Amino acid sequence: MLEYCLSCDYEETLELKRESVIITVRGEAIEATEAFYHCPACLEKFTSSYGHDALEEAYREYRNRHHLVQPEEMRHWREQYGLTLTELSQLLEWEETTLNRFEQGALQETSEDKWLKFIMIPQNLLYLIISKPETLSAEKRKQLITQLSTNRNVVETLQRFYSLLRENFSDFSKQMMDRTKPA
Repeated sequence: MLEYCLSCDYEETLELKRESVIITVRGEAIEATEAFYHCPACLEKFTSSYGHDALEEAYREYRNRHHLVQPEEMRHWREQYGLTLTELSQLLEWEETTLNRFEQGALQETSEDKWLKFIMIPQNLLYLIISKPETLSAEKRKQLITQLSTNRNVVETLQRFYSLLRENFSDFSKQMMDRTKPA
């Protein structure tokens, strides 16, 4: 590949090399491959914006080891439901830039990953859409509710959830009422 060496102005074919490197991600050593060009004239090495990203590789491996959602999984899931970054950020009550960074490869915290996994479960997405009607247009809200409600498992799970919620709330309300009664 024809590249230009910034150190010595060498303008011939530079040698692409790959070396194993250790990158520390959140205190954990992860082996990745660093790709760089090597100038035969001055022996300088430098990376190219067209090359392999060792940090991205290390983040991907860290996500694999800790069972975190990968960027393309987030993007694919969001696009599957036709949600924009703005709409999803409003449902999650996150900054849109945060979601964008995660979809571009930034490493999420475990707590953020739990929320992502939570909302990626269809019945949870349906619950959030129903509980936050102001976050989506009426048309999109209706379309998503219809789409998510056609899944029998989602409907059954939601019915169980609401039933448990009513039972627990009823028991809790009764306990509170008993506590406030004069003795």
